[in-house]
Amino acid sequence: MSTPPVTNNTNPYASLGIAIGNTGSTAGSSASSTTGGGAQSLNMDSFMTLLTTQLQNQDPTNPMDNSQMVAQLAQFSSLEGINQLNTTVSGFQSTLQANQVMQAASLVGKAAIVKGSTGYLYNTQASDGSTQASGMIGAVDVPTGATSVSVNITNSAGQVVKTLSVPTTGNARPTFSWDGKMPDGGPAPAGTYSFSANATVDGKGQAAQTYVGAVIQSVGVTSNGPQLNLDGGLPAAQLSDVVEIIG
Repeated sequence: MSTPPVTNNTNPYASLGIAIGNTGSTAGSSASSTTGGGAQSLNMDSFMTLLTTQLQNQDPTNPMDNSQMVAQLAQFSSLEGINQLNTTVSGFQSTLQANQVMQAASLVGKAAIVKGSTGYLYNTQASDGSTQASGMIGAVDVPTGATSVSVNITNSAGQVVKTLSVPTTGNARPTFSWDGKMPDGGPAPAGTYSFSANATVDGKGQAAQTYVGAVIQSVGVTSNGPQLNLDGGLPAAQLSDVVEIIG
């Protein structure tokens, strides 16, 4: 037995043209109908239709309270204002996202220092046939009160191939560089290397935020804003992750 459609007897709003559709279903089949040809949601126009209908049909010996009517008008006016504000904010958001994409697109092909802990080392062939490493650069956020900061560079096998000391005075985010050479002086193999920074604060060890140098290859658009795709297959970065453009 199917569910009967909504009628004016069960839905008094249908005759006003503001009825909300009703869906009924049976085992193995479903049906839906919208009566009155009305909208699927109530708005300010719907409220005014209800209000005027109420005034037309009120009891002359017990008319509608003016204070209640004014309060209802104020509530719907506020709701209408909020809806308009949401529309305006959505427009601002779309414009902001478009501007961010254009800003990010201008960074394609440039080298930058971005928040992260993984960098890529390249190998090149010199004119004499020897192999040379490209080297890597990065930066560290020095914690307040740090007396020393060191950076360990680790290969994909988890072996520490270089330990660097970073100054704790002057720049709050000092840079560091690695020439890409192994302890024996030979070039390190090309590939990804991880950075980890440790600071000493009040005699105790404390992890510090690291940044890596990379070339921005392309820009993608996501729901969270522009996505910067980095060379060497490094993890993608957000525009807010860029702290310095270096070339």
